[in-house]
Amino acid sequence: MRKLMFAVALLGVVACEPESVDVKPVLEVEKFDVTMVEPYIYGYENEVFEFEYFYNEEYAYWGGFVNSTVKDNDPANGLYANQYAVYNTLAASGNGFMLYYYDAYNEPCDICLKKNVVLDSVKLNLTTYTYASITSEDINTFARAFEDGDYLKVIFTGMNSGQVTGVVECYVVDFRDGKREMATDWNEYLLTDLGEGYNRVRVTIETTDVGEWGANTPLYIALDNLAYFL
Repeated sequence: MRKLMFAVALLGVVACEPESVDVKPVLEVEKFDVTMVEPYIYGYENEVFEFEYFYNEEYAYWGGFVNSTVKDNDPANGLYANQYAVYNTLAASGNGFMLYYYDAYNEPCDICLKKNVVLDSVKLNLTTYTYASITSEDINTFARAFEDGDYLKVIFTGMNSGQVTGVVECYVVDFRDGKREMATDWNEYLLTDLGEGYNRVRVTIETTDVGEWGANTPLYIALDNLAYFL
């Protein structure tokens, strides 16, 4: 009888334990498909992100992020005057995308996280200006066409209070080891190695075509479908 009462009591204890519930984060995708009057606007901000930029009114000089709808897959149009165009006929989804220009002579611009989110992936595509510069010496004479061993990479650096949490290198042009890879079809890159606890992501671009005054390759990249866990 005592054994039976003990067994009933044990069952009662087990039955009273709360069930564990795993709350899975929700995957969201920022598509940058915003309504714009002009073909492009400097910077972009919503309730989750702020994309930094700077603009010098005296010289009409800028750097950082631009929300754009300009698309042009004709290399003949790959000139500075067409710097806001992606080398494609479409955005990754919708009509708009984000374009980033890295000015190595000024402080890099960041993606600021206004909420506690974790970035998962992003789709990248060369701009028309950059594509033409690395494929034809006749378009932009200051930059040379890429050859064996050359590359262009976009570097995402997770940061918190000046401390680096993780780095992701995305080779958007890769001519190393016999490869001929170019991000011209909204190629997807994972951002899961940015680490933990970052509240901003610094974006820089590196090229192997470097001269006395720095990079010769126009340091632009188009971004779309920024996926993140909320």
